[in-house]
Amino acid sequence: MIKLLLEPIIQVLILVPFIIFLLKEKSALNFQRVFVFTICYIIYQIALVLPKINPIFDFIKSSWNWDGKIFGMIWAITAYFIFRKFFKENDFFTFKQNKKGFKRALIGAVSIIMLSALIWFLLGNSKFDFETLAFQISLPGIDEEMFFRGILFGLLLSSLKEKISFLGNPSILITSILFGFMHALTLDKNYSIDFDPIYFFQTGFAGYIWAWITFKSKSILLAILSHNFSNFFGTLSTMIK
Repeated sequence: MIKLLLEPIIQVLILVPFIIFLLKEKSALNFQRVFVFTICYIIYQIALVLPKINPIFDFIKSSWNWDGKIFGMIWAITAYFIFRKFFKENDFFTFKQNKKGFKRALIGAVSIIMLSALIWFLLGNSKFDFETLAFQISLPGIDEEMFFRGILFGLLLSSLKEKISFLGNPSILITSILFGFMHALTLDKNYSIDFDPIYFFQTGFAGYIWAWITFKSKSILLAILSHNFSNFFGTLSTMIK
């Protein structure tokens, strides 16, 4: 229980000093956004592991975390309505696409799907499982994109500098790093940090592309679709190998 609570705290607190340093102005509103960013992430991660914390939250008996993803999605929706005033200028919870950036965003979305399928085909190998495919085509892309690219990304875009030398948009970079940390930085049973650099790079890179797609399209729709299809076709490619 303690380990499950400490993991998200460590993951996000590593980045908070960098976020504060990159604020476009040290205003009370921006510090409130940083606080909301931090608390929202910790609660989101707790929502994902609720079935592990207490069996009462484990409604769907499965090897996949259907319940946790549903709770994560519920929290993403709840957080949106509670905190959207903090990122109203960067509210990407819409189906409407930005005409100027849509074409580039679509190319990015198709590219990440094809790249994921190729990499998973080359590196993975698994048995066919319908539930695995059903999971990958549905919940991960919805709850993660709603939360990371919908809420966290919106909060950062509203508070951080638009661009920094050599690194581009810091909001895209930080959300992708945190996305990588969520997947690759954990604590072992002795509370020592366990970090998988390869998995961090894979998920962080994908997170960067989905944030860029969202930034260009001004909507989380393409990010959700490309995320789910990347997971689906990537997993399928390991099954038909």
